[in-house]
Amino acid sequence: MGMIKGIIIGGFAAILVLLSGCEKDEKAVADLEDTEIVEKFHQVEETVVDDYWSQPIDSELCKTLGECRDLGDTYGSEHFADFRKGLERTNEMWYLNVGTEVDIYDFNDLDWDDEELIIARYEIIEDELVLTRGEEASIFKGVVDIVHALYDRNKVNFQIIDFRENVYPHVDIYQGKLMLPSDEIAKWFQIDMVKTLIHEYGHMLTYNEADFVSSDTCPADQLYLKPYEMCYSTDSYMNLYYQALLKEYEEQWLYDGNPTVEKRIAFYENHKDSFVTTYATVNLFEDIAESFSYFILTPYNDRPQTIPEEKVNFFYQFPELIEYRAFVLKELKERKDEMWSFY
Repeated sequence: MGMIKGIIIGGFAAILVLLSGCEKDEKAVADLEDTEIVEKFHQVEETVVDDYWSQPIDSELCKTLGECRDLGDTYGSEHFADFRKGLERTNEMWYLNVGTEVDIYDFNDLDWDDEELIIARYEIIEDELVLTRGEEASIFKGVVDIVHALYDRNKVNFQIIDFRENVYPHVDIYQGKLMLPSDEIAKWFQIDMVKTLIHEYGHMLTYNEADFVSSDTCPADQLYLKPYEMCYSTDSYMNLYYQALLKEYEEQWLYDGNPTVEKRIAFYENHKDSFVTTYATVNLFEDIAESFSYFILTPYNDRPQTIPEEKVNFFYQFPELIEYRAFVLKELKERKDEMWSFY
């Protein structure tokens, strides 16, 4: 009996070992198949990406989109760390006061049409920015020259620069006007200028009069701005950005910008991991302009892992903006040592 019992037990043990071996073999095959699927997926993904970046582009700067992307990184490589200082300044909490009841520069109280408040005005005349009001100042002229070099008038309506006291940098897309704080230029020049000018250009580019129509209703695939009764066109930068990255946020934030500091802080605390800066949480216009600034002034990230990184990479789907980024960074690199450093 002991011998028979031993044979039976040994037989069961052998079967278990055999079954265990089969399971291991099946698992190994399954793991191999999973690995092959993942590898094939990444190969397809990388092929698609490579195909995109190898597309030719009609540009004097570069021959392909990938070359334009890399040129931008090369031109900006010496100064990305300096640019980031200006970019990160808008993480200070006081930026959440802008446009609220406690704002030191209340937009509602400013008389935008009072010509007497203009310290200096420059207007586009025969494709040059010419002083038409006030007195020339070297520091104003330095900013004007950089704006004239960087702002692509084929993409935005840009006609006027006004320097005024006690204002935030601001754009009026209808008049094609950029407004800058005359009393802050001296200290602002070295810290915030590049980032601010790019941010304001981002407003002109994405809040563009040609991109929306007046209407009291909009199709589902178009961004509807209720307070203004405007629909953004389907293929506009703002609508595509909204459809891809902003539809999940509450309607109140999308439409009125949470005008109280308390509401803004509450929104920021709930969503701060989804925006590139604190100021980007103010409203959708500031969000896209801040993301655009990071797109221009930070190196390309080929593996975005977060929502802010996805917002920055949003702009790389547009060949014309990839080229513009390379152009801007080239201009900034070449102008760094002209007159004075603004880094």
